[in-house]
Amino acid sequence: MNTPAHAIANLLIMRGTREKHALAITAGAFAPDLPMVIFWAWGRAQGASERALWRDGYFDPAWQAVFDAVHSFPLLGLAWLAARYAGRPTAAAFLASMFLHACFDFPLHHDDAHHHFFPFSDWRFLSPVSYWDPAWHGQIVASLELVLVAAGGAWLLRTAQARRLKTLVAGVM
Repeated sequence: MNTPAHAIANLLIMRGTREKHALAITAGAFAPDLPMVIFWAWGRAQGASERALWRDGYFDPAWQAVFDAVHSFPLLGLAWLAARYAGRPTAAAFLASMFLHACFDFPLHHDDAHHHFFPFSDWRFLSPVSYWDPAWHGQIVASLELVLVAAGGAWLLRTAQARRLKTLVAGVM
């Protein structure tokens, strides 16, 4: 999924905490993609072409370890448990949102799939669908994602009580 879609989906799912922890949920939805933005910006600043970045640089083992760490079910689950045990509800909401991001990415990546059980396994689920790649039904998934963001965002704007939540949703949309 594209990053904004993660934020809308997570806000929809995390209904029990979304009013109080909207910023943490939104930040948690964006956090797993932040290393990819840094990777892209760094590569472009170094003069790498888009093609070189996504065909070669993306698969560099060092970058893959970073991408995998922020999509790791075990690492995110343990961090969430630690936040809950420590009585840190905002941190727990942030980490739960990161975990949901990883859950949504799991069935929507083919060639660029993450190692969701990092560091315990190198296994990757190569999904038969992709959120972006036309070779793996990317146009269909992208269309469904657009509907989710538009309908889900409109519903959140209509039903949200907190002005902060409405502002975040409007900004994401």
